Amino acid sequence: MATSIRSAAAPSILLCIAVQILLFASNSSAVGNMLMAGETLLAGNCLSVGNYHLTMQHNCNLELYHGNKLTWESHTTGMGTKCFLYLQVNGELVIVSEGSTSPFIWMTGTGGSLHRFILVLQPDGNAVVYGSAVWSTGTMRAVHGNVASNRTTKSIP
Repeated sequence: MATSIRSAAAPSILLCIAVQILLFASNSSAVGNMLMAGETLLAGNCLSVGNYHLTMQHNCNLELYHGNKLTWESHTTGMGTKCFLYLQVNGELVIVSEGSTSPFIWMTGTGGSLHRFILVLQPDGNAVVYGSAVWSTGTMRAVHGNVASNRTTKSIP
């Protein structure tokens, strides 16, 4: 027989549990094909969807693969140590190096006001920062399967 908590402490306990869950989630790493604002993608980890993988390499290069084929990269190989990808709360996607005098070794240049942003690796192979789309790898595939573009794009508000 199940029992329920019927005391004045029950709402407080539930509130504490909810706060702990929110605090844990806000410092978490990326899972699946999305990176929320405030989350990190550590070296050796990737966002994946279908046959696409956006990987933060140990050499500090961010790379997007379709299968085994490299379709886009940040060109930051060897520019730092202990690097990780971080989506700031202003929508700026940055690669941070613990071994660099500069705060970021790469950035999208798209930071703006504080909103709810998310980096999504889409099923078409395009990695996009959404709030309103502020940055993408430009690697989405056309309906017939050809790569439409292989350049970094930046939208203008």
